[in-house]
Amino acid sequence: MGTLYSSTDTTQSTSESGLNIERKQSRRKKMKKEDPEIIQTLRQEERMGKLHAHTPGKHTIIIPKELEEEPLDSIFTILRHRKEEDIKTIDLGDPIQKYRIIFDNSAVAIMLTDENERIVHWNNYTEQLLGLTREELMMRPVKCLYPPEEWKKIRSENIRQKGIQHHMETKMIRKEGTLIDVDISLSVLKDHIGNVIGSIGIIKDNSQNKQMEQSLRASEEKFIQLYEKAPVPYHTLAPDGTITDVNEKWCNLFGCIKEEVIGNPIFDYIHGDEQETAKASFKEKIKSKKSYTGGHERTYIIKNGEPRVFVIHDFFSFNETGGILSVYSTMEDVTGRKKIEEEFHKAHYWLDKKVQERTGDLSKENQVLKKRSNEYKRTIGELHVQLEKIQKSQKKVEQQNARLKKLDHIKSNFLNVTSHELRTSMATIRGYVEVFLMKSLGPITEEQRRGLDVILTNTDRLDQLIQDTVDVSHLESGTMKFIPEKTDISRLIQTATGTIQPMADVKQITIMKEIDENLPEMIIDQERIKQVLVNLLRNAVNVSPEGSRISVKVNKESEEVVFEVRDLGQGIPKNKQKKIFDIVYQIDSGIENLGFTIAQGVVLSHGGNIWVDSEQGKGSIFRFTLPIAPLYDQEGKNQKSCYL
Repeated sequence: MGTLYSSTDTTQSTSESGLNIERKQSRRKKMKKEDPEIIQTLRQEERMGKLHAHTPGKHTIIIPKELEEEPLDSIFTILRHRKEEDIKTIDLGDPIQKYRIIFDNSAVAIMLTDENERIVHWNNYTEQLLGLTREELMMRPVKCLYPPEEWKKIRSENIRQKGIQHHMETKMIRKEGTLIDVDISLSVLKDHIGNVIGSIGIIKDNSQNKQMEQSLRASEEKFIQLYEKAPVPYHTLAPDGTITDVNEKWCNLFGCIKEEVIGNPIFDYIHGDEQETAKASFKEKIKSKKSYTGGHERTYIIKNGEPRVFVIHDFFSFNETGGILSVYSTMEDVTGRKKIEEEFHKAHYWLDKKVQERTGDLSKENQVLKKRSNEYKRTIGELHVQLEKIQKSQKKVEQQNARLKKLDHIKSNFLNVTSHELRTSMATIRGYVEVFLMKSLGPITEEQRRGLDVILTNTDRLDQLIQDTVDVSHLESGTMKFIPEKTDISRLIQTATGTIQPMADVKQITIMKEIDENLPEMIIDQERIKQVLVNLLRNAVNVSPEGSRISVKVNKESEEVVFEVRDLGQGIPKNKQKKIFDIVYQIDSGIENLGFTIAQGVVLSHGGNIWVDSEQGKGSIFRFTLPIAPLYDQEGKNQKSCYL
């Protein structure tokens, strides 16, 4: 007979314990007769009744005799059939009962799996954390609770071999499909001969910690952006007056980079006549230990040796003991205002002097002079107003520029991610179409083949459009990479025309080539210049009538190599020829202007030029030049300045 355990629920007692009896018996035959000491102790305490639950109830749970020799299965059976109401009457003197209370009332999720990685037991918090019911968890493969990439990461840790894994951060899937951040610790359970019989996992909800980390990073980034992009110069000082940080406005004003400034005394940038006064004043402020001591004027020497007057506002931060940590200073340029004030004082002094000289019977002139003085004051006031408006406008423009740069960066990141995802999907579609065309999945009809060819053609076209879009984005942001290498121009022309030849054959178009035999080897990005030629040749094939011809001509002129692609299309109107390389401009005839935009960007990046000569009804000639002297050396470093 099986051992009896008290419970209030027997609906699954004998059915669950007998699910895999044959498998258990087969496994026991392979084990040695001598069990480990812990297994013998559990079996002995179970038979003596020490593992019996003390909960009163009308029903009992029968542990089949076949499972009496499996202590883990017996314990699982007890745990599966116990209710929360049992806790009130558990004998706390029993260690097993103590562990049971800890298990079910733990503030972290605890799960046990069998040797096939199926969930066989869990505590109450597991259901709360994952939003799953008992029926949904029972015998569920544990891998279903993790996103595929997270499960792959967990398996890569070889936990079954190591035996234990502490504090591994990952993600789990709740019932509604949302992901939660968790911290898991895993331990492998083995029998007395070392076979894996299951595992136990302790899972801690890590969502709040992750959210706090993200909020902290966002707050730090916001502070850095506010500091760096501020429209006024900022500098941060140590208590001894050494510069510890400056913002972009400060660097631009003084004509230097941050690395050159940090570590230098701020007094080195103050006018020589004021340095000693500035040092004394700074020491007094440090001694005062006030967080703010009011603004003061100071003359600094900026780039090109120009003296400028600033109003400096110093703000002090303190540590817990009241010592000064840092001094944060803003600089307000008042040089213009000071000059106006000086001019005003000079003019006023001159006027007063003249008035004193021409007193008496020259009262009328005196009135005129006073009137002029008042008008001059009004003019000065108006100048002040205009100056403030200009300064406000300048600040707005700088803020808008900063925002536009940020938006452009966001756009580039979005475009890169989107293009990657699209190209991944397109590669999958293309792969399956090619498998169908190779009849690897069975025969196809001629009509199906034609349809698959159309899909394949449009897949290639969409993939090229995605690549062109990414290239344009990289050109606009200045992040396109160039790999210069020695290039045989004749071979480059052969490769480019060979790439476009199948497209030309469809329209029975002949490609004529005229290449100067004395062309030098050039150091250029071979793949990018080939991309330019292919884009121009593809356009030539598209616009030329069937059975016609297009030509490619390359020759050396002075210090440049000139490339020429001629077609027999309808031509481009004169008023549209200069706009054809503009990305926002669309030609009425349907020419792909992305290829032209990319071609222009690549050519200009190599120090060349590109243009089109066309006459309606007589075709077009696209020409571009590349300098023989390389713009890039073979390590990819730009030897000359070049602006797109």
